[in-house]
Amino acid sequence: MTDFKEDTLSTKTLDDEFHRKKTYLNACKFDDATLRRRDLEMKELEKAYPHVCKSWLELAWNFTEYTPKEEQDRIIATKCWEVPPTNKRNTGGVLHNSMSIMTREEDDAQKLEAELKKKLDLEDK
Repeated sequence: MTDFKEDTLSTKTLDDEFHRKKTYLNACKFDDATLRRRDLEMKELEKAYPHVCKSWLELAWNFTEYTPKEEQDRIIATKCWEVPPTNKRNTGGVLHNSMSIMTREEDDAQKLEAELKKKLDLEDK
């Protein structure tokens, strides 16, 4: 067993040695009291909603913290979040010439047009 002297050990911690930015822990720039309150309330939310992803709970908590009460009440009263999205989502298709995505109908129409053109070319010969 080797002996060592305590005065030769470094008293620096890793945080002292390496200066890291810790903004990822507090990306919303909350103060210390708010962070402590968030930690407590997040634990309660995780117990109340165990089936919901932790990041979604955090998103909801941050939303309620940043959004004024009047705006929250307006959203609840108008049921903005209960309406299905109005934007058209791409639900699949065919990648055409590595540049655009075509719907199945457009792809079928283009194939049919190519076949007809091919038949006409064969008849002309």
